[in-house]
Amino acid sequence: MVSPEVEQGKELPEGVKEVKEPQVPVSISELGVSQTPSQVGHQVQDVGQPVIGPPAAATITIQIPTSQTQLADWSRGSPGNSLTWFAMFWLRMIKKALHFGWKIVVGGI
Repeated sequence: MVSPEVEQGKELPEGVKEVKEPQVPVSISELGVSQTPSQVGHQVQDVGQPVIGPPAAATITIQIPTSQTQLADWSRGSPGNSLTWFAMFWLRMIKKALHFGWKIVVGGI
């Protein structure tokens, strides 16, 4: 539930504390330490180009090393066998690809 905003000059509801910016103690500020803003207030740019920005809408493609039936057979092996873990990893990647809508390419590495 969103709490209602309190207008200026009115009392805060019971149990609500007013949040203020942290203040630098006098003993520390005498040493040359000052308060810095905690959030970037503008777009960061390098030679006119934005350095940070939203991710590009790229399509992700994964290439599985063998068929899904072969991976299912390998995944039934011994837990001490690395091939079992390799197959389980790729089966999980296939499930993620189906969930997120990634492209799947079947073929050898």
